[in-house]
Amino acid sequence: MNLTPMTEEELEIAITVHARRRKVFIEEGLCEEQAWDLAEKMFDRDRDIGDDRRVCFECKNHVDKHCIAYTDKFGKPTMQLRFILQRCPKFILKGKKPLTDEERHQINASNQHQERDE
Repeated sequence: MNLTPMTEEELEIAITVHARRRKVFIEEGLCEEQAWDLAEKMFDRDRDIGDDRRVCFECKNHVDKHCIAYTDKFGKPTMQLRFILQRCPKFILKGKKPLTDEERHQINASNQHQERDE
């Protein structure tokens, strides 16, 4: 795990985000313990610059508890693994435009450079 150090301000923001995520996860059907565990995993993921896993809640394709990017054999949106950190080729971060191929290349090159420096 390649964790970045946090300032006090970043830690306060992370605590707020953790609480907001737990609340949403509970509203979406997880028990309190499961919501806490998932929020913790996402906190660790956010700090690890090499971890690119996501949960469906963070994706534009996640609409009404279903994934509109993937359909079943009848053409209906599917209910993906909403509470599992995963890598998805159709992931689009809510509120963000998709990365260009050049941006992806730059990020990958930067990550490889950081790994060599350590």
